[in-house]
Amino acid sequence: METPACTRCGRRPANYYRTSSGERLCLNCLFRSIEDTVLRTIKKYQLMIEGDKVGIAISGGKDSLTLMYLLGKFRKKGELPKNVELIAFSINEGQPYSCFYRMARSDYVRKLSDEFNIPYRVFTFKELFGVTAAEVAHGLWSKEINIHMCTIDGVLRRRAMNIIGRQLGLTKIATGHNLDDESQTVLLNVTSNDLDRFSWFGPTPEVDREGFIPRIKPLRFVREEEVAIYAHYHGIPLMELECPFVYNNPRYELKFTLARWERDNPNIKHSLVSFGDSLAKLLRERTAKVPLNRCRYCGEPTSGDVCRVCDLISRAGLLDKYLVHLRTLKLTDTQSPS
Repeated sequence: METPACTRCGRRPANYYRTSSGERLCLNCLFRSIEDTVLRTIKKYQLMIEGDKVGIAISGGKDSLTLMYLLGKFRKKGELPKNVELIAFSINEGQPYSCFYRMARSDYVRKLSDEFNIPYRVFTFKELFGVTAAEVAHGLWSKEINIHMCTIDGVLRRRAMNIIGRQLGLTKIATGHNLDDESQTVLLNVTSNDLDRFSWFGPTPEVDREGFIPRIKPLRFVREEEVAIYAHYHGIPLMELECPFVYNNPRYELKFTLARWERDNPNIKHSLVSFGDSLAKLLRERTAKVPLNRCRYCGEPTSGDVCRVCDLISRAGLLDKYLVHLRTLKLTDTQSPS
């Protein structure tokens, strides 16, 4: 049976069937389509503007590495706004299955750094908080407080990115969240009855409130499957070792749920993300008017009396150690030559 021609170019044989649009694409047209989608997302929602200093959060997986590759390529071709500065960073959470330890090829980040002139730095929870994710997990689990490792990593990582952003003078932080990630987030927020978290959702940079560095997600309209294909054919390494904590993470089951729904409704992921965006727009107008408090322990902005980081570390029995570390950091900053 003869292979059908590519729907777009009509010249090369099709290699990929895009169920959401019904197109049969050759690899050239698929890759061009992915790049156009990312670039269009950046421009349409003004994810980057002239003079931005954007941090690229590198987990070591295909999505963040593909993001670094694409942003480097776009800037090299002059397709990003003028004078956009890029700097990549990774975070070592300090637990055995951290993404940092599971990178298939840690040297590849350095390769991209050199190829596209993007500085790269590594930060650790230990230097930022004085404790590791493993220590926090041990403190919680030893008291029979059942909090998932992904939650521990996530809460501390979000704070870490704000701290890193302030240290590096970043105006935005780009993450590798794709369409699958975003649609899972919508479902997770709905099933958890967590309306407040939709305030941080949406295509535009998160609300730039005091103490928070806005996040941008240039890959949010690209399916995970297409990111993986793009990565494979561009020599971007895939993460080979799966984190064992993922199997009892609520997101894990949602991946399969969405895959089943997608058979009957090929655009279900786009529909969910669109719903999340609409809801986020309504909620942001309300959230922007709510003044933030300062955490009574660490002084970071929070909607309550105690921030999630201090609450988590306190329940693990490590609050004193954390606060001593913070005081040491502040004293070091004060004594540092200007």
